[in-house]
Amino acid sequence: MDGVDSDLVRVNVFVPADPDLVAGAQEAFEAAAGVGKGIDARGTVPLGDVLLIGSVATHALAYLVNTLRKAWSKGVVIDAIGRQLTVRQDPALPRGLVVVRSKTGDVTVRDGVGLTDVIAGALPSRGNGSADAAGPGSA
Repeated sequence: MDGVDSDLVRVNVFVPADPDLVAGAQEAFEAAAGVGKGIDARGTVPLGDVLLIGSVATHALAYLVNTLRKAWSKGVVIDAIGRQLTVRQDPALPRGLVVVRSKTGDVTVRDGVGLTDVIAGALPSRGNGSADAAGPGSA
């Protein structure tokens, strides 16, 4: 009874359609104790991308993003505006850089340091007072 189920965040991850990157993203979901499933979303996904939809515990979200940040050759954008959190690679950003857009539209840029706090702050408050305390703060 750790309360993790009540703090799940739905995440849409757009992964470049490279089999190694897709497998890496699926492994990142598993390592974050989440479930990510690839779906056929022709017409709704940018060309060359695969959409993984999953749920991750709030405290493990930074781990998922940090794993993708390290694996992808370009920067990462996290967009919390809308109903689901969207994570995608952005070729305009240098590798390792993370841009987070919160529900309020505020934009924060990080390189991994302080990522847990920024992501937790971007999500709508749902009584997750210390959700980032158990997060994987070590990059």
